[in-house]
Amino acid sequence: MTFEGFPLVIGLELTLECNLKCKHCASSAGQPRPKELKLDEILNICDDLPDLLVQEVDFTGGEPLLRTDWPIIAARLGELGISVRMVTNGVLLEKNIPPLLDSGIATVGVSLDGLESTHDLIRERPGLFKRLISGIEASLAAGIPTAVLTAVNDLNVSELPTLLAFLQRLGVRHWQVQPTFSLGRAHEGRVSLSESSFLEMARFIKRNSNGGKNDTVSLMPADGVGYYTDLDTRDRPWAGCSAGRASCGITSDGKVKGCLSLPDDMIEGDLRTRDLWSIWFDDTAFSYNRCFSPKDLGKNCSGCEFGEQCMGGCLVMSHSATQQFHNDPYCFHSIAARHRSLAI
Repeated sequence: MTFEGFPLVIGLELTLECNLKCKHCASSAGQPRPKELKLDEILNICDDLPDLLVQEVDFTGGEPLLRTDWPIIAARLGELGISVRMVTNGVLLEKNIPPLLDSGIATVGVSLDGLESTHDLIRERPGLFKRLISGIEASLAAGIPTAVLTAVNDLNVSELPTLLAFLQRLGVRHWQVQPTFSLGRAHEGRVSLSESSFLEMARFIKRNSNGGKNDTVSLMPADGVGYYTDLDTRDRPWAGCSAGRASCGITSDGKVKGCLSLPDDMIEGDLRTRDLWSIWFDDTAFSYNRCFSPKDLGKNCSGCEFGEQCMGGCLVMSHSATQQFHNDPYCFHSIAARHRSLAI
């Protein structure tokens, strides 16, 4: 099979080092990986991206701002015409306003996981909420495009309406709401997301998305939220996970996966021994998505009328919940079907 797509969006884990130890961290971040990529190695990778038609690179971690050479990497990508976005826990946000402004970064996404006591509990850092809000205010005042990201779970789902009102007062205009994956420290039992909390989150998004009660904050559901009922607020129907089809992730030690949140046994290659072009266009790479067939659907999705198009939902959500791909139980359509079955 000859694959003809390109990795339009790449998640680049700058480091696994982190200055927090959050209860729900899917990456179990803290210490850097052994032998993380050096600056010249990353810049060489960046130089290969235009040939692959890459349009966007998202800096993640760990905490990407702990990598002090990130402005050099952002500048190289900018010279290549590639948009750069960053996700940060906000600890170092305020002190990095000048380099962020100079970098021309497209968006800074700041993680905010509840009101003050809840956020500080989840992030295990008393006083972090106040520091984070100060950073967001400074970022907005500097004119940096600033979004908020919230990982929803049983601890914070009830706070979403109050958090929306708070973000409106703060002047935030973009808010991504995503489910907490049962990975890393979250999988260790410290944070969970029940089906009832997932539905509460979905109904909140529906009520407050464009055309709903909220007309000031653009509320964006992440890939793990959906699919195929009137609760789905996407502009277009979900068309399956993009991992290995239109996106991929690069770990801080140069490994390539379809998505950074996929397990390490899904590594497709090492950029220290092969270039990204050869990994991406390897006929055997990313077979879980590129060679998908409806017969691959798990029991939660098998026989679904949308199965061929949906491909069983978010791969990470599916695998973290069921240890299978193409079997996402957190799906509006399948939840509704199960509830109808129970009612009968």
